[in-house]
Amino acid sequence: MSAILKSFTALMLAVFMSWGTFAPSVIEITDVPAGVDGATRIVSFNLRCKDDIYGTVENRGKFIAETLLRYAPDSFGVQEATEQWLTLLEDALGDRYAWVGEARNDAKNTEYSAVFYRKDKFTLLDSGTKWLSKTPDAPASKFLLSSLPRVCTWATLQDNATGKVYTHLNTHLDHVLESVRVKQAGVFVEIAEALAERGPVVCTGDFNTEEGAKAYKVVAAAFDDAKFTAAESDSGRTFHDYGRKLFSKDKPIDFIFVTTGTPVARYHIIDNTVEGMYLSDHYGLCADILL
Repeated sequence: MSAILKSFTALMLAVFMSWGTFAPSVIEITDVPAGVDGATRIVSFNLRCKDDIYGTVENRGKFIAETLLRYAPDSFGVQEATEQWLTLLEDALGDRYAWVGEARNDAKNTEYSAVFYRKDKFTLLDSGTKWLSKTPDAPASKFLLSSLPRVCTWATLQDNATGKVYTHLNTHLDHVLESVRVKQAGVFVEIAEALAERGPVVCTGDFNTEEGAKAYKVVAAAFDDAKFTAAESDSGRTFHDYGRKLFSKDKPIDFIFVTTGTPVARYHIIDNTVEGMYLSDHYGLCADILL
């Protein structure tokens, strides 16, 4: 099937779903890579915050929740997570996961950059949210030309079996100006480096910038990009706009960064679909990291 036909098929299925006339009886997620012995599995996923003709949050949420359960990450970061999304994931994932995070502002349908973690496996030692601005501790603060307040949220976790500690830091940078993203990336790195005093740090997020761009370089100068250090790695875009960007630049804007020198066994792009339906306008990311 050609790329154009695949994109058209996915669009038609999504339209039917949004009308409530299509729903698979069984949600089947295939081709999930097996875990790596001794590795911590990290996932990042931009959920797409709202309903549109490509599928409602309620319908897509079922698919994403099933995908997360199949991938079984130790912790995962989500972007564009509204309260509707957080409630949906809480209900769908059951008692296995807990989450931390604060809303970026008090606007209607505002978003979180929440971190979920397996509460059956880890003890939460610390968590917090800071704003990517000149005043990171001031709620809803932002740089002058930032389109919206942007946050980063972390969870410092201790493995109940081994006692090992790591911090998962998750964010979503501005989508308009690279000059703003560079400033936000600088604040983000300062926060990440402070957290690294506790042990290894894993950074996930939608950075809205491509490999080699200025904001990317700010983070990559301080942390390793798991894509390039993984023993087994994928390559390709992460933002596909429900298949409409199939012929755009083949570069990611979502990343998983790790403390420099940390071995990464696998970097994997979560490009699963359900009955041809895209889960979001972004692909998710999965990394198996030897912390």
